[in-house]
Amino acid sequence: MKNFKCSHDSYKMEADHSADPLWCSMCGFNLEINDFPLSQRLKTDLMEWIVEYGDILEQSDWGEKITDDTAILIKSHNEKGIRLHQKLKEELGDGYKVSYVHTSL
Repeated sequence: MKNFKCSHDSYKMEADHSADPLWCSMCGFNLEINDFPLSQRLKTDLMEWIVEYGDILEQSDWGEKITDDTAILIKSHNEKGIRLHQKLKEELGDGYKVSYVHTSL
């Protein structure tokens, strides 16, 4: 984890279009997922979760046309995010402080 431009040690998992899902919770710097000791399966699942968020944004015209279906998609996205966050915490262990930021539009 020597490659990032941020020296903080508190992280957050948050979905954002076309960005890795890990961020510094202090300065907001988007961190490279490959700089964390995670399994390839979890990295893939996290990146698929990001792609799903992008799809929700596009379907809702970037949050301009929120429907009941959009709300269902966001709820499902957050439920999956919570499960992935738990796996993330398990794989990283106690040496990493990682919070989860719920997705909203």
